[in-house]
Amino acid sequence: MEHLRFLSWNSSGRSKVNALEDEQLMSKESGKLETQLRILCERQGKLRRWIIGLSILVGILALALLGAVSHSTRDPDGEQTMLSPVPRMPRTKVTFEEDKLFANGSNPKSDEAWATLTPQGDGFILLPNNTRQQWDLEPGKPTKAGEVYDISVFHELHCLRHIRTHTFTLQALIGEDDPQKIYDLLLKPTEDHVFHCFDYIRQALMCAGDMTIEWPRVEADGSRFAVDGWGITHESMPQAAECEGSQHSNCPPTLLANQGRTQPLRRLISERAKERFGTTVPVNGPKGAHRSSSPRTPEEWAITTSVYKPMQAIQA
Repeated sequence: MEHLRFLSWNSSGRSKVNALEDEQLMSKESGKLETQLRILCERQGKLRRWIIGLSILVGILALALLGAVSHSTRDPDGEQTMLSPVPRMPRTKVTFEEDKLFANGSNPKSDEAWATLTPQGDGFILLPNNTRQQWDLEPGKPTKAGEVYDISVFHELHCLRHIRTHTFTLQALIGEDDPQKIYDLLLKPTEDHVFHCFDYIRQALMCAGDMTIEWPRVEADGSRFAVDGWGITHESMPQAAECEGSQHSNCPPTLLANQGRTQPLRRLISERAKERFGTTVPVNGPKGAHRSSSPRTPEEWAITTSVYKPMQAIQA
C-alpha cells in the first residue's frame, strides 16, 4: 500500500514538475515572442517614420521641379525659353540687304525712318493690376490701369537711335566756331546715357547672338575676302515695325497697350529747350536720362532723333 502511495505521489510529483517546467518553458517562449514583437514594432515604427520622411522629401522635390518647370518651357525646336506675357512669335527667313534709308547720314527722311522702327507707345507694355505675379515679374511702373514694362528689343532700338543721334551731333560740331560750348550744352548731359547704351547693346548681342554663317562678298576682280553681311539669309523674328498695327496677328496685343494714350512729349521737349536755349526748338533729354515709359509716337521720335534742329537752336 505504501509502495502504491509512493508510486502515486511520485507520478503526481513528476506531473507537477513537468507542468511547472512546461509553464516555465512557455513563459520563456512567450517572453521571447513579446521581446521579438516589441523589437518588430519598434522597427516598424522606425520604418514608418523613414517612409513618411522620404515621402515628404519626394513631395518637396516634386514641388520644386514643378515650380522650375512652371517658370520655363521648351518650344517645339527644343530651345529653352522663359514664360512671358509676350507670346512666342514664329520665325521667318529674312535676307539682309543694304538699305540706304538707314545706312545714311542724318536727314529728315532717314531720321523719321529710324523713329518709326517702334510701334506707338514706343514698345512699352501695360499689364493689368495683379497679373504680374503669374509671370514672376518684379514691380513695374504703377498706373491706374496697371503696371508698365519695357521689351528688350525696343530698348535696344532706342539705344541704337540714341547713339546715332550722338554720333551725328558730334559730326555736326565740325567747323563750328565754339564746338566746346555746343558739346557742353548738347552732348555732355547725355554721355552717361550713351555709355549705358553701348554696354546694353553689347550684352543684348551676346545674349541673343545670331549664329548664321556669313560668306565674303565677291570683289570686282572675282576674289572674296571682305564680309559685309549682305545677301545672307537669316532666321528672324517679326520686324518690330510690323507690330505697329493690330492687324498683325503674330504680334503681342500688349505692344499696343499704350496706343492712343500718347503724352504731350513735344511740349515737354520744347519746354526743356526753351529753358536751356531760350527757344522752343526740341533738344536731347536731360543729363542721366534713360529710357522712360512715357508713350511716344513715331513723329515725336523723329523730333528727338534729328540733329539739325538742336544745332539751329544753338545758332539762334
